[in-house]
This record gives sequence, C-alpha cells and structure tokens, in this order.
Amino acid sequence: MSYQKNTWVDHIVDPGTGEIVQQGTKFTATRANNMESGIERAHQLVEGLAQNILGSSVISGLAFTTNGLTANYTAGAAYVNGVKIDVAAGSIQLNGTQGQYIYLDTDGLVKNTTSQATADAKCKLWYFATDATSVITSTDSRTIVSKDAFVKQTDVAANGANKIPRLDGQGKGAFSITGDASTVAGKTVGNAADNVPLSNGTLNTNLNADMVDGYHVGTGANQIPTRDANGKLVADQLARLKITKSGKDASGKFTQVDYKRESDNTLFMRSVLSNPDANGNYQTDTWTYYKADGTTVAETKIWTITYDADGDITSVA
Repeated sequence: MSYQKNTWVDHIVDPGTGEIVQQGTKFTATRANNMESGIERAHQLVEGLAQNILGSSVISGLAFTTNGLTANYTAGAAYVNGVKIDVAAGSIQLNGTQGQYIYLDTDGLVKNTTSQATADAKCKLWYFATDATSVITSTDSRTIVSKDAFVKQTDVAANGANKIPRLDGQGKGAFSITGDASTVAGKTVGNAADNVPLSNGTLNTNLNADMVDGYHVGTGANQIPTRDANGKLVADQLARLKITKSGKDASGKFTQVDYKRESDNTLFMRSVLSNPDANGNYQTDTWTYYKADGTTVAETKIWTITYDADGDITSVA
C-alpha cells in the first residue's frame, strides 16, 4: 500500500482583527501515527531490498586473530539481514574444547554459538575449534561483498566513455551513445522495402502491419472487413444476400424467409414466423444465423410481435 500523505497548511490570524484567515491543519495522534507508519514502511522496504540484494555479508574488516582462547577482531562493517552495521575492533572469549561459530548479530554484537544454522541466519564470520587452552583450527567463514558490487559516484555521468548513464530531472537517460548502429538485426532503418520502419511521420507504403488496433483484417468474427474488386465490403450484409421466401399460409403470408450469401449460396440467416393468434397474426419471429458453412448455427434471436385491434404491428421486441 502506498503512503497516504497529509497536506498541511499554516494557521493564519489577521493581527489587526484577530479574525482567522486560514484554519491550520490540526496536529493529531492519527496524523502523527500515519507519519510513523510511513517511516516504518520505508525502512522495511529499504531493509527488504538490502536483504534481497546483499543478505548478510561483510563489507570490510572483521578479520580474526587468536591468543589462547581469546579471539581478537578488527573493525569493520557488515550487513546483517540487509541492515548495515559498523563494528569497532574488539575481542570475544572462546569456549574451551568446543567447535564454535562466531557471528555478528542484528544488535551489533559479535557472538559465538555451536549452531551453524544460528550463525547462518545472521552474519557468519569465523569458525574455531579449541582444546582446553587454545585454538586447534580456525576457518574464515565471512561472505565478503566485492567492491564491484558497489557503484562509485564518479562512475555515474551524463556522458562519456566507460561511464554508467545517469537519469536527468525528468527520469530520462541523460546519456549520449557514441557510434551509431548501422543496422538492427541486419536490417537498415528507413521507409523503403525491407527496412525497419522509421517513426518520422512519413507514410511507409511497404509496411505490412499484422493488426490494426488489435484486430486482424478478414471475413471472420471480430475482423476488419475487406473490399472486393467492385469496391464492396466482403462482409455479411443484406445488400449482398439473396432472399428466398417459402411456407405461404392460407392468408398469403410467407412464414419463412432465407437469406443466402451471394458468393457461394450458403445460408446466412433464416426468419421463421410462428405462434399465430386468433386473427392469424404471427406473434413470434425467430431469426437463426449460420456460420460460413451455411449449416452450423451461430446465433438465434427470437422476436415477440404485438398488434393493435386493427391487426397492425405496434412493437417488435
């Protein structure tokens, strides 16, 4: 969740009249706690990023030497679960006749433990095996971050060779690339045939675009229609359909009308009247649409027809 900031305004009083010109924003526990929560979330975010990137590792120092059962370490700096800790030089007393790990804890203290898991969970530094009076073996267990993992400010610049590009005030890369690439994937940039298209406002008549606003061109569903040699749209529309009537009733009304595609004579839509009332007026008109094969039903729409006392149609819904 993003931080919900407050907009604060000053409390202004007219010095002459004592009249309040502007009511200032009140400082309340709710607003203060909102700030505290925002600060806490910001710290959690930074620490989480550091943990993901650096984990628990030594930046510098924290090298050990021993004298009897005393382990002395140099000053240094390390990350413990993403939190940077600076450590002054010091010493820690080792336990006799024991294998033990030395680690840096989140409280900034150097500690020892017999559990490797405990040391691994923090920032493991060293391992010592001892007898009753001295160290038998020791192992440097530090994970040291290479200096190459950090970027020097002097390596960040607006331009120049062997520099890391810097973003400008608008968040754009203020950086010039020396040396123009002559081709892109082996193709030159331009408006001619076999060129990578150039966005320069000039019409590229050779560009074969696959889609327009996310739609393909064709005669299928959800496609942009094309035109035939006569300039007519290649699409299902009544102007391009042949009409056949059948099923004439005793009153001379045709109860079925077929609309067939002109190009291949396949059935596009069939209208069937049914459900006559006492006066022979049909109250239902069923439209059935067919796919390109002329037999597979694509959609069915049923219309209800109402009449007035004179038998004239008043609505179709």
